[in-house]
Parts: sequence; structure tokens; C-alpha cells
Amino acid sequence: MSGKQSIKIKRRAPFQNLDAEDNAIFSSLDSLLADMELDEQRILANFAFDPNIVGKQLDEKHFGVSDFQGIEENRILLSTMIESIAAGETLNLPNVLKRLNEEKKGGKLKIDWVGGRERVYKLFTSPFSQPGITLLEDVDPVIDRIRDRNIRIQAHRIFTLYAEKVGKSENEAFEILHGCIQELRTLFLHGSAGYIRNLDMHLHEMRELIQENKTKKHGYLGYETNFPIFQERLNGVQKEFYLLASGAGMGKTTFVTQLAWDLATLNQGTSVLFFSLDLNHIDISAKFVAQACEVPIDYVKHPYVTNIAFEKHRQDGLTKVAEMKEQVFIIDESNGRIFLEDIKRLVKRTKLERGSDVAVVIDPISKIAIKHERMSFNEKCNYLSAELKSLSASEGVTIIASAGLPKAISNRRPIREDLEEIMGLLYDPYVVFLLYCDYVNDFETPFLEWQWGKENFMIPITEIMLAKNKMGSSNSRIFFRYFESYAKFKECAPQEVENYTAMIENLQKFKDTKQVKNRPVHHHSSSSKDSREEEF
Repeated sequence: MSGKQSIKIKRRAPFQNLDAEDNAIFSSLDSLLADMELDEQRILANFAFDPNIVGKQLDEKHFGVSDFQGIEENRILLSTMIESIAAGETLNLPNVLKRLNEEKKGGKLKIDWVGGRERVYKLFTSPFSQPGITLLEDVDPVIDRIRDRNIRIQAHRIFTLYAEKVGKSENEAFEILHGCIQELRTLFLHGSAGYIRNLDMHLHEMRELIQENKTKKHGYLGYETNFPIFQERLNGVQKEFYLLASGAGMGKTTFVTQLAWDLATLNQGTSVLFFSLDLNHIDISAKFVAQACEVPIDYVKHPYVTNIAFEKHRQDGLTKVAEMKEQVFIIDESNGRIFLEDIKRLVKRTKLERGSDVAVVIDPISKIAIKHERMSFNEKCNYLSAELKSLSASEGVTIIASAGLPKAISNRRPIREDLEEIMGLLYDPYVVFLLYCDYVNDFETPFLEWQWGKENFMIPITEIMLAKNKMGSSNSRIFFRYFESYAKFKECAPQEVENYTAMIENLQKFKDTKQVKNRPVHHHSSSSKDSREEEF
């Protein structure tokens, strides 16, 4: 069935002179044509109801009139609606009616082809009145179903055509099969056009990114944060999947919250979806306010002490956070568990609605609900990490997720090998960070600093080790001062990073030397010594 053919669905009674097998074939054809028309009506109805979102989805999928292979009136309607948007017009009833009344096809006005004004009026005023036509949050499954059906029909036509040729043609069978294979190859490549891109397209995309960052005066291809060394080591935060892992109480929620705030405030037009699966939206909002204006987080939620300075900071913080209401969205479990499908749907919807870059923060990854409840913990983490990596690639978004480490690891510095039991968390992310604060395990740790101007107040030093970095250096550390009172990290200066790194290396050497000295010495008799010397 070619794209130029017009099919008018007519219900017919079973033929009396056909046997049961023939009637079954016709019944199957009727069902196919009915499904085809129903899917096309779904596209038209949702396009008329929400032209911005559905229009973007059709454009991203390169879906056009040739994909409609059902009745001609649907093809004409879709063509008119696409032409209206391409001309910069608002997709509404008056504009579509005007085009249909002015344009002709085959010597007849298009309005007559599509079933008259009444059909168009119903499409725009009550698009979901027909049975089976419903409002869809995502039309991609319908698009995929239409294209899959079209490919099956075309493949069936090719097989039928060449089967006839093999049986009747005088040409050599191999020549006929070669022609069949070539047509199927063309069909396959046409169906795979969205997945196969040549190198020129990739280089063109790279040049655009470079030019865009030159305009922004960036020395890296990625998002900005308030952590310059962090950015330099990563070459900017890319549209990839990042994982931050640590033991309990090390500050991973605070760190990803601060990253989310930086991504939204320092990168114009970027929308941030924060999926908080551990804390509620009030707690996350309080962290934003505390970080924005450096006010004690306790005072943000409970201003029980009259303090003019704190109150001013709190009000300034509330104002700053309120100004980001169109860029930062917190999704918690107030309305129930959050499933992986919910995250995928909201990411796609936000990207289509806002037409801008989207960054996603998930805290923690293990709390995402999935339908396969019988999975073990490790299997679930492997599955989720693979799905998030795929989501980041397919939608072109940055995903930053946190993960907890087992209690047995929390009492020491984590290392890359600690994640090897959960292979997905180690191999799927673009970058894996390991967060550690020695103060949590040892109150007498040397990784403490005095806060000048405040008596008896110490600031713990928190470190991040780049356990894995696909496009840069790994096994390097970055150090931060953690100001617990207002839940905020501040990056240490480059020289301080070098000093703390050397301190860790020296402590490790001292520990190794001490272990060697304390190792028990085994004394041997002179006879055994002589015998060993004779052996060598």
C-alpha cells in the first residue's frame, strides 16, 4: 500500500460465496484499516487540542503526511495543519477553515474532501468526542505504531510481489531475490533514518556547540556551576548521566541540591526537575533558601529567634527562590510513589513544553519505583542505571543521581571497587563521584578548619573522588568546606586541594608503615635457615 493510495473504510457483511478462511482474511483487513484510521484520528485530535506539544513531537520524529496511509481526508487535514504552523499561523479553527476553503485538490475544494465544515468544527471544539479518541500525554507510541504498521504493510507487499516473480518470471531466481533484498534494505534504512546519522551530522553538531560556547565565553562544553575545579575536571557538566555515591550522613543530598540550584541559576533557560525521593518538597525548598542567601537552615523553617540579620537573609532567600519558579520544579512523593515511567514522562513533557535544556536530579536512585518488584536490590540498581543512561541519551538531558553505599563502607574512604558488586552503577554513568567526609567517622580528624571570627566553630572538609570519568582524569580528588548551618559546600582553592591530597597520601603511607612494623615476626631455627639457603 503506497503513500499515494486512498483507502475508504466500509464495513461489509460476510460474502455468502466465500469460505470461512476467506472471510477471516477480509475480517483481518477490516480490523487493520479500522486500527489505521483510529490511530490517525488520535494524532489529529491531539494535534488540534495541543498544537505546541504534539507539533514538536511530530517534528522531532519527522512525522509527516506520507506516514498517514489511511483515508484521504485525514491526509489532507494533517497536511493543512502542518502548513498552517509552518506559515507561522496559530493552529486554530478559523485558520484551518480558511485554508481548506481557499485551496483545491483535484479540482475540488479541500473542505469538501475532508467531510465539510462540520467535521473540522468537531475536530477543534470537541476533539475527543469519538469512541477510542482520548487525550494522550505522549503521542510517540501512536507514531511508532503507525510507522510499524506501515513498514509491515510495505514489507508484505514486497514479499508478495517477488514471490509472484519467482514463480512466473523467466529471470534467474538469484537476480529476483537480489531485487527483493535491495527493496527491503531501502525500507529498513528508511525506517532507521532516526537512528543512523553520518559523521558529517555529528561534526556539524559539534561545531554548533563550540560556536555556542564561544559566544558564552566558556572554555568547556557544558553547564556552569559555582565549583570551578569541579567544572575543569569534568570539562563542564554535559548532557550525560552522572552518579554521586556515598555512605550515610556524608552530605550527598545537600551536594546534589546545590548542583541543581547552580544549574538553574547560572545557566539561562535551563529547567531543573528535582525528584526528591527521600526528603519532602519543604525540606528541599528550605535548602535552596539557605544556600541562596547563606541563612541558617533551621531559621528558614523555624524563625523562632528574633534576629534582624537572619530575617533579612531569609526574606532575600525566599525572594530568590521564588524568582526561579519557572525553572526549578520539585517532585516528591506527596502524591504517591514515583515510578521510572513517571520520570520519563515528566522529562519528555517538560522538554517539549519549555523548548529548552532540561537537567534532572534524582535523590536517591534506589527509591525509584519499578513494576518488576521481584528484582533483587542489585538487579534493580542495574536496571535503573541502564534506563537513566538511555533516557539521558535519547532526550538529550543531564541526569544527576545519588546512591547510598553499604554501611560496611561508610566507616572509610570509598574506592571504585566498592561499586563492582553493582556493575550498572559503575559502568553506565558518564562520571562516578564518591563523596566522603572523615569528620563523620572521626571527630579528631585532621580534615577540620577553624572558621575565623567564630569561637570554637570548626568546618569539616569533605572530599569528592572521581572514581570514573569517561572523558577525563579519574582517581583525583576535589575538596570542599561544608557549612552545615546553611547546608552549603564551598570549593577549596587549588593549592588547598593539592595540600589535602598530599595529606591523604602521607596518612596512607604512615598507615602502611605502621602495619608493617606491627606485623608479627616469625623466628626460625638455624637448621631451617640453612636448609632454605641451600634450596636457593
